[in-house]
Amino acid sequence: MASDRGGGKIRLGILGASANPFAWASAAHIPALKSLPEYELVAVASRNQENADAAAAKHGIPRAYGDYHEMLAQPDLDMIVVSTSSAHHHEFVMPAIAAGKHVFCEWPFGTSMVQAIEMRDAAKTKGVRSLIGLQNRCAPIVAYIRDLIAQGYVGTLWSVNFDRANDQTARMSVSQAYVDFLEHANAGLRIMGGHALDTLAAYVGEFADLQAYMEIGMKEIRIDTGEVVPMTHRDHILVQGRLESGAVASIVMKQNSPTYKPFHLEISGSGGALIITTEGDLDPSERHPGVPNDYLIYGTPKLGAPFEPLTIPAEYKTVPRDTPDTQPLNVAQMYQAFAQALFDDRPGPLDFDHGVLRHEQLATIERAAASGERQRLGG
Repeated sequence: MASDRGGGKIRLGILGASANPFAWASAAHIPALKSLPEYELVAVASRNQENADAAAAKHGIPRAYGDYHEMLAQPDLDMIVVSTSSAHHHEFVMPAIAAGKHVFCEWPFGTSMVQAIEMRDAAKTKGVRSLIGLQNRCAPIVAYIRDLIAQGYVGTLWSVNFDRANDQTARMSVSQAYVDFLEHANAGLRIMGGHALDTLAAYVGEFADLQAYMEIGMKEIRIDTGEVVPMTHRDHILVQGRLESGAVASIVMKQNSPTYKPFHLEISGSGGALIITTEGDLDPSERHPGVPNDYLIYGTPKLGAPFEPLTIPAEYKTVPRDTPDTQPLNVAQMYQAFAQALFDDRPGPLDFDHGVLRHEQLATIERAAASGERQRLGG
């Protein structure tokens, strides 16, 4: 293992990359990993040899495997990146753990709490490191805003208002396969909600209790064949509650309805306020839960004073300067933090325990919506 080689490079195999430059693994993971001196991307696996060869040629990866288990058997690989749809997370993560590899799993970390717990427990039993794809909490903007709050910029935290939307489905021509993915993944809560709620927790902390509504807004959609097909996952979610700090919070998450600002967060306190927002309309490709990165920040450190624009200091970007400031940025910051923890032999960020924590929160939201009653978190 890399951790046993005196700080040598972490040698990676990736599953889920393809020759399609718009696939998430291709657009985010591969550029991120290639920008980091701590990693060496040496192998790619796919469902068949032709696809694996195409991905390897596209991204300059030395070895290609049409059999995932053949890649796992390679003794010189330290870590496996599983960047597939959630339906296959458990299927691919468990044998990687059994092979003694450190493992990254894309969010939403399986299809159920049961799968998430099984993957977490297996990694602990085997003694391998784990990493979950909630990379937004590693973003430079999150560290900067968190420091401002800790330094007293807003005073005592009073309230949080958060609107998050991902309206790709409402704006793009989609296939039946993509609709099936949204339905199977329960995308409104588990993908949109998981990313949004984890990002919010990184800024202001976890909920102590909450109540929720979950509704189906888009009940049908016309797909690229012209056929109209049903949509049944709950794509409009309202969560309100009290944070562990005592502040109150209100969150609206919209998976499918058209929106102008896909991200808008207001953090208010006894001494001031912060606003993190996007500048109006964005291209559909920038509405993925893992982006956008072009945020605007406004703040006032005094009640009643005008808001002024704030700029993230350069030191909050800790990855190499040539790491793209788009989809790969937060992913690279996540991988960098993982490598530093591995080399220092200390607990790392965003392990599978964290993935289970987020699953527990989503399950609590479902219970709150189903019962119409406030639910407590954290025992």
